[in-house]
Amino acid sequence: MSEVSVIPAPPGVTVDFDHPRQQKVLEHYLLFGVGGTIAFIALCQRFYTKLFLSKGLQVDDAFMFLGWGASVVTQAMLVASIAEGGMCAHAWEMPMSRFVRYSITTYVTAPVFMLCNGFTKLSLLTFYLHLSPQKWFKVAVWTGIAVVSLYTACITILMLFHCNPVRKAFDFTITGGKCLDVGILYMATAVSNIITDVMLFILPMPMIFSLRMKMASKIGAVIIFAIGSMTVATSIVRLTYLPPLLVSVDPSWDAAPANIWTFVEANLFVICGSMPTLRKFFKHFAPKLMGSSTNPSSYAVGGYRMSYAHQRSTNAMKSRQRKQYEQFPDENEMHTFHSDRKRMNEEDPGFSSVVVAGGRESADDMSDKAILQTKTVTIQRD
Repeated sequence: MSEVSVIPAPPGVTVDFDHPRQQKVLEHYLLFGVGGTIAFIALCQRFYTKLFLSKGLQVDDAFMFLGWGASVVTQAMLVASIAEGGMCAHAWEMPMSRFVRYSITTYVTAPVFMLCNGFTKLSLLTFYLHLSPQKWFKVAVWTGIAVVSLYTACITILMLFHCNPVRKAFDFTITGGKCLDVGILYMATAVSNIITDVMLFILPMPMIFSLRMKMASKIGAVIIFAIGSMTVATSIVRLTYLPPLLVSVDPSWDAAPANIWTFVEANLFVICGSMPTLRKFFKHFAPKLMGSSTNPSSYAVGGYRMSYAHQRSTNAMKSRQRKQYEQFPDENEMHTFHSDRKRMNEEDPGFSSVVVAGGRESADDMSDKAILQTKTVTIQRD
């Protein structure tokens, strides 16, 4: 045996450098292959919806794309190390050259994963900026952006430069110098994820419950945001695996269970971050599933859209209310018009009001958006 391992094998254990024993290999491959594919599909759905069904790509989409890229890099590098016999194998069954390559992989992927975390959270926060123009909400969101940016930058820099000299982080032939405990940085990453995920879930709740929507719709919106906060659970699970790594002498083997949750979290960052566009996407391709119709004849006649409401003053008041919640126009306005029409028929069967808005059918895009200019004709029946 021409090469030696970084640590000696336990007594009685036969070392096989060519076919090292590994754990959790299949789980890593499946999470990268299946989970990574789902994350890519979710990202494509998001971009399609933004490009063709909405206002186009914005800053939050750029952050999400960067987060997805960091997610792919993290998982691809770790999978390559597994395939080589590095990650998930015992340190004593790796020759020194392979262990150095494994160490370089973990040295690079740790800050890249931190960037994945930061970019996806910044994507959601910049999306939140469009939810409401209210000052307190804007201040809260910008504060969140500042906090996420600062801790992402700080932890990423510390992960890259936690050793002096820097090469000592992955080159075990260097005996001099000193390093910070990188395990503490991994735990800081998990804790920061938990705190910010909870913050991102709570932040839009006042906006949701202030909307003029049926309670069922509000609960549905809360569920969507709750699903988007699933990374809280994955961060907690991953955190439970990290303390043993602080004292491990066989990190490549002992880190395998924690790395499974790193893969889960990296994919969920992208999947959950792309959920806000799902409703519009399915409303376009599967309107019956969303309880709506894209058939122009159901709402438009001869290029004009018609809806029933009480009076011109009522419409003006609702128009002002809509401006407070820019990101929820479809849900808010659709429920408002339906409830007004029902209430009108119940209160005064002899009174009706027709609101007609001019506009081209092609420009409307069947999006059920609010009517900006209206004319009201009142008909009194004897």
